[in-house]
Amino acid sequence: RSRVSDLEYQTLPRLYFVSSMAAPSAEKLLFILSVCTGVRNVLCSPISFAGNSLDDGAACLNDAVASGSLKLLIQRSAGSFTGPGGSGKNTPALALAQDVSERPQVAEQAIKQIGSQDPFKVEDNFEPVEVQSKDYSICEKDIFARPELCPDHCPYAAEMRDAFCHFRCVKREECGLLNTVENATIPDDRLMVCRHCEVEGCAQCIPGKPGERGKKLEHCQKCMPGYSLTEEGECRMNGIAFFVACGILTAVIAIGAIWWYVTISLKPIVNQKGVEYGLDCRKRMKLFPEGSTEPWPLNTNLMTTNVAGPGTMAFFRYQGAILVWAVVLMLVWFGLALFVSTDILKIGTRSAESPQLLCAVVQWGHHRQMALVWTKVAWLAFAYIFSFFGAIAYGVMQSKLFARVNSEEPTMQSFVCLLMNVPEFTGKDRVEEKLKAAVQEATGVEPVGVSMAWNYASCKSLIDHAIEHEFEEEVHSEAEDDHGSANQEELTFLGEFEKKITDTVLEAWHVHLGHQGGPDKEKLKSELENMKTAERAYVVFPSQTARKEADGKRVQVDGKTCQLKACVYAPEGLFWQNMQVSDTARTGKLMLSTLALVVSCAIWTFLLYIPYAYYMSSFSYANGDEPGEFSECIFISLVVGSQLGLFAVSSMGAKYAAFRTEDATQSCYMLFYNGALILNLVMDIALQAYLSYRQMVGAGAHTADGRKLSDLTSIQQIFESYPIQKSVGKLLFVYCWPCTFLVPFLAEPFAIQWLPWHLGQRLVGGAKRIRGENAEKALELGEMEQGRYADCIFNVILVVCIPFIAPAYLAWTFGALLVSHAYIYVYDQVKVLRYVRRFNFSGPEVHWFGMQLWAIPCSILAGGLLFKVNQMSGDVKTLGSGYLEGYKLGFAILGVMVLHFVVHCLVLEFFVRPFEVPGNDADSDHTYSDAASKYPATHFSTNPIHCLRSKYILNHSPPQIMYTAGKEHLMKTNAEIGAYYQCQKKQ
Repeated sequence: RSRVSDLEYQTLPRLYFVSSMAAPSAEKLLFILSVCTGVRNVLCSPISFAGNSLDDGAACLNDAVASGSLKLLIQRSAGSFTGPGGSGKNTPALALAQDVSERPQVAEQAIKQIGSQDPFKVEDNFEPVEVQSKDYSICEKDIFARPELCPDHCPYAAEMRDAFCHFRCVKREECGLLNTVENATIPDDRLMVCRHCEVEGCAQCIPGKPGERGKKLEHCQKCMPGYSLTEEGECRMNGIAFFVACGILTAVIAIGAIWWYVTISLKPIVNQKGVEYGLDCRKRMKLFPEGSTEPWPLNTNLMTTNVAGPGTMAFFRYQGAILVWAVVLMLVWFGLALFVSTDILKIGTRSAESPQLLCAVVQWGHHRQMALVWTKVAWLAFAYIFSFFGAIAYGVMQSKLFARVNSEEPTMQSFVCLLMNVPEFTGKDRVEEKLKAAVQEATGVEPVGVSMAWNYASCKSLIDHAIEHEFEEEVHSEAEDDHGSANQEELTFLGEFEKKITDTVLEAWHVHLGHQGGPDKEKLKSELENMKTAERAYVVFPSQTARKEADGKRVQVDGKTCQLKACVYAPEGLFWQNMQVSDTARTGKLMLSTLALVVSCAIWTFLLYIPYAYYMSSFSYANGDEPGEFSECIFISLVVGSQLGLFAVSSMGAKYAAFRTEDATQSCYMLFYNGALILNLVMDIALQAYLSYRQMVGAGAHTADGRKLSDLTSIQQIFESYPIQKSVGKLLFVYCWPCTFLVPFLAEPFAIQWLPWHLGQRLVGGAKRIRGENAEKALELGEMEQGRYADCIFNVILVVCIPFIAPAYLAWTFGALLVSHAYIYVYDQVKVLRYVRRFNFSGPEVHWFGMQLWAIPCSILAGGLLFKVNQMSGDVKTLGSGYLEGYKLGFAILGVMVLHFVVHCLVLEFFVRPFEVPGNDADSDHTYSDAASKYPATHFSTNPIHCLRSKYILNHSPPQIMYTAGKEHLMKTNAEIGAYYQCQKKQ
């Protein structure tokens, strides 16, 4: 390493440290810096390179300036270059430039003879910075990429017309003169530069004449799309009234919500009994260890402790695996930074407040990026191999987990076969007994019972009301007289308005205050008798051995051949109300849901995001003219709003598709949500990048090789250019953090857990009419869902897109991912153990789909690796000069991604999936009666029609009681109908 010391003048703009290079390179650097940056005086003390002293006959430079003249002395012991007045090649050379106007020519000649055309292409850690110059002599100098600010005498930096990145310090009235860029006539007092005309939203801007004074020095001739030209030469955004109306509407809704909250909060507590009952039911809904009345401890390791099925363990292992993956890849990246260069932590993030500093930053950033591109390639190769093989190893371990847990603890579905293609019956037929006899004849084993699927979509509200009333009769009969006992007072207009809002909220929580008493029993019985069956039934066998032997057998039912197939779904995850929906009808519903999702993305993009993007495009991004914090807040709001909107549309679309199981619904939601988010991401980033490119072209932005951005001829060249890499990198990072990684998850506990609990207590406590079952519903816990897989996958997809751009954002984004997912893991753990009702994730389907989706980030890593390898194969001085160029590179990247995705899924299917199958003799001793005595949720107790038929049609005594979390103590034993569970004491 070398040291430059003994600085005599405090006006020296920059102290340059040169590290780990050969002596000729160091001499080259010192010479060029002295010529190009205007260093007034540098005295070199002894310099050492690789242990060789250069004190005697080595590099020493003495730049003495006196009254406008420059004397530059370069000494070398071996070899030399010839400057003005220089001597032979083998003797030390004395380069003299007596006139300051010769300085650029001296530098250019020296660069050519040394063999480089780039003064910043060095192996150092050069980082451009700005300081104020006090050297008035530079007012007459044309200097390349000068990093210091101009002196007070000529305070504005003006770019030269015919020399890229050369600047001259001029006075206000000289902007656009003295061979500087003629259109840059506007003296900017903030940046202290002569800039181009800049009118917000303007496509063609006309600047004032050089030296012209007055407030109006620039006006627009043609506005960008989405803007209208005013008489004053300004551009006004179209549709501004729409956004004002949206703002007013939002404010009105917010004020109304605050008023409603204050109103219900000021109401006196008149129903404390209802609040206490609702909170007691809420507590009983939580997950409890077997035989305990206290919930699981918060420090329970959910990756190893089976609190709600192996699917829950896999759910947390998936999140834990992402944290491990992110930590490993980030440590590898920091290792490269530590042992190679810390520049990879800076490239792409340096700001540039002035044009001259921007030139230096672009020059330095591009060449350091290309010099260190091999580190990105090495990291991508490791990341790809680690991600792919790690995913396969993880898949094998989790498949073994499901096989082991299901072998050790029998599940309800391990006793059940699905009977398909059942002929149609009505409720008057004793279909359960008929199917039971048919199955016994076909298998030789008497089933425990049959749970028939029914088509009750047309009377679902009646069925739900009847089930609720069954619980009311069991628990709240003593409270029936209290319903409606509150005096009905006359309400004012505001009182009526508050009541409507309250009733709407309660209705959304399934609190049906309009139901007075139970349903008409005769009507209910008539509906049950006239109801038609679906095409499937669930046959419960007395042992797992009997179920295995029955799997695949054919059953004759009224002359129609039905087939038994092993059931893989837990009873809690069955949607009995959707059993009648055919595959053809579901396909139509999926198409409509997909269309709704695409339309939602389009509406959001065209109504909100495109106007915002046009506003953002009014910034040049070239001379420090970048969006501020307010613009970023708008962007965060739009991204978070779009994600919440897509979440709602995806969730509704998945439910509208009417799948028969919760697992299929969650998988569909994950597919919808991730697909919509990826589509939205591509549209957002592509649109913003394009508009930024257009604006930078208008501002005359240059690339590192001196060409204007507008002169680039291919998308590849444009994307590889450092200004675009920097712009897209910042945009993508802001999209990740805090838009996607933080804000939605910080709001979730408040909006999903705390707010309903808080409002529920206020509403129940302030109204005597909310008692019993309604009080329970107002304060019940929410349901646990597995949609978190979609959040995890999308966040990982965002992270693996970062390697395509400037490297500094890699460490930042991985750090943000770690912080976010550590928080998500802790939040989900607390939510599972305290804030959701009892559930059971026993099946592997959703987790399996999550493993399949992991092929997407692995595919992107493969594409990124090819992109960077191709970039490394090209000329470092020429953009888009890799082995593959243009559309060939694009198709190659797409092909690699598709190939990996296919291979990844095939490996999962044919190598990993077989590990899910337990041993042949596993579970042979388990019986249904033993298992059902421990688990209240069975294929009988979760079927609402089966429970109602048990009481009203089949006249069982006691009948089958519907399973509901927190009400297990109401269930009664009846071995004849397969009801074995009975809670000994109320939790």
